[in-house]
Amino acid sequence: MTVHAVRSAVDGHDHVPQAKGNILDVLMLQFHVIAAVFWLLSCLLVALMAVPALRKLPSTGFLHELQVRRELVTGVLWATFAVTLGSGTYLLFQQAAYDPPFSAGDFDELEAVPYGLPYYYALYGKIALFLIMGAASLVLSMEANRAAQRSEACGGPAESEAGFDDDEDWLDEEVLPDGVPAAPRGSSAVEAEPVEPVEIGAGGTLQATRAPAPRTSKATLWASVATLAVGAGGIGFCVTLIKYFHELARAAVVYEQLRRR
Repeated sequence: MTVHAVRSAVDGHDHVPQAKGNILDVLMLQFHVIAAVFWLLSCLLVALMAVPALRKLPSTGFLHELQVRRELVTGVLWATFAVTLGSGTYLLFQQAAYDPPFSAGDFDELEAVPYGLPYYYALYGKIALFLIMGAASLVLSMEANRAAQRSEACGGPAESEAGFDDDEDWLDEEVLPDGVPAAPRGSSAVEAEPVEPVEIGAGGTLQATRAPAPRTSKATLWASVATLAVGAGGIGFCVTLIKYFHELARAAVVYEQLRRR
């Protein structure tokens, strides 16, 4: 329903378009909801691969499968993001209570219709949160790809990986051949990038190394996770407001029509 049609209804005119059903609108709404759910699930999976602390939650086998199929996971993430954005744009122009405003004049016209401004404040707030969450998912997906590549290059996730605690001191346990001095505790050798485990023949053993640190800072990764969590809740709240103001706008128009008769 256009802004002018609503203003005509409020003023007592009868130029209000009749409601018409459209199966395409129903399908697009379903695609929108389903794609959004799968997008959030994909965001959860990339977060499990990207954030070191979250990598400890799934089993080793499940984490290995995620890393091997990381291209599929990220492909689903961006495909569902595109479908959610595209279907949401379609619904914005086809199912919104009023024509979407894009200029200051359009917002001025919304002031004359019932609940026009709060309706679009909630709707545009939802879109803004979705785009911010998209940026957060990009950060996580990039780090997830790097972490998965490093992990698989070193033989995949190990059972002992879940036992590491970044807040505690961790010592390398190694037995070196006679005459080879051990690296001092706290030296850069302990914190260096991990090397492929190599067996040193007689008198030597495999060397254990710390899991590689993420190239993206942990603060950034956790901020991205928090953005997704808070954004999901914010979008749910905005959807509730959109539905609420939509119903109030329709009820206000009907009330004005009945009152003038």
